[in-house]
Amino acid sequence: MKIMLDANFLVYCAKQKIDYINEMPVPGEVVVLSSVVAELEKLKSKEEKAKDGRAVFVALQILEKNIVEEKIKVLKTDEKGGDEAIIAEVKEGDIVATMDKELKKKLKGKARILAIKGRKKLELF
Repeated sequence: MKIMLDANFLVYCAKQKIDYINEMPVPGEVVVLSSVVAELEKLKSKEEKAKDGRAVFVALQILEKNIVEEKIKVLKTDEKGGDEAIIAEVKEGDIVATMDKELKKKLKGKARILAIKGRKKLELF
């Protein structure tokens, strides 16, 4: 079982100071798609002065650290957008960590959703 991380989940965890690796409610291989990493890089360059600019920067730093420490595996994708790549890559039994309402709707029946409940707790839906 794979647990796929979405960009907005990573940014939200950075903003709320949630250690998503150690707080993961289920075991599984934690992965991030290369298109999601590219999406964060693009957001970083666009939002340096925006409200979430600092959170995007921190999210990327945490992600890179976890990749180097081999706690998160990067999967290469051909899709350009993070959401499209997640939809294309998800298999039955996989979990997608996201806060994106539209992505949640598109994944209904295809994957379980890991989201943040309240402000600090990860919960599986």
